[in-house]
Amino acid sequence: MIRTLFAAIGVVELLRPDALVTAAERVALENPEECERRWWVPFAVRAEGVALLFLASRGEAHYPALKKGLGVVGLLALASPHGYVDRGATLVYADADRCDWKSWVYPATRLTGLIYVLLALDERRADANGRD
Repeated sequence: MIRTLFAAIGVVELLRPDALVTAAERVALENPEECERRWWVPFAVRAEGVALLFLASRGEAHYPALKKGLGVVGLLALASPHGYVDRGATLVYADADRCDWKSWVYPATRLTGLIYVLLALDERRADANGRD
């Protein structure tokens, strides 16, 4: 299931990075037309798509490391959703201070962080129990 999801997301990121980012901005920002995306963002989205396709093609052997890495990212998002979103916006937008995030973005960031942490903890449990 997760391989299919990674592959599907990877294909969209690879083939339509601008459309994907534009759609995400419309959903998450109050003022997407006022936020100037950095020039390299579509290339980074494509690179992520390639990475997801690579993971999907490699089988489940790499998922434990991925889940542990997501746990670290999740801790940051869970502990400080505003800081996490603001730091990401600074990386992606030339004028990040002008971006007005919708009210649900910060709680959703915290929830996503919690899910990532739970995935990592489940992976640690599986390691401790001999991969059951």
